Amino acid sequence: MSEQEKKIDQKEELATRFMAQESLEGKPMFIKIKKIIDSVGLDIEKVKEAYLLEKKKEEFANKIMSLEGLKGVPVLNTLKKFIDKFGFNKDVILQKYLALKEKEDFANEIMSGEGLKGKSTRIKVMRIMDTVGWDKKKIKTSLLRASIASRIHNE
Repeated sequence: MSEQEKKIDQKEELATRFMAQESLEGKPMFIKIKKIIDSVGLDIEKVKEAYLLEKKKEEFANKIMSLEGLKGVPVLNTLKKFIDKFGFNKDVILQKYLALKEKEDFANEIMSGEGLKGKSTRIKVMRIMDTVGWDKKKIKTSLLRASIASRIHNE
């Protein structure tokens, strides 16, 4: 058995043992525990600590979502990222989330006006907004300059 196979077996054995110890079930939970093990190592105490922190973040994000009427896994993941960055401060997290949502909506508005689609394009537009501001004309100009096909077509 190779070193990598031994390490994988140790991870799976630790994940299984941890789930039994904490009375957890299901393949999604098993995958989540394995990701935690990847990040903190094979020490069961560190795994338990990281799991409890992750659980606390998810409960806090779910509380914010229920209070604000937000739904969906992407929203939950975004809120958890903001909790990682800004701590358990509800007002700051909500402010950052609403600013991101406003920025996404503005990017979607520009994209629909230009007939563009896709998440990667929206992210590109949002990055351009970080650079040039919220002026639609400047964003459209920067977007045209950023795409090779548009430059070839314009020349």
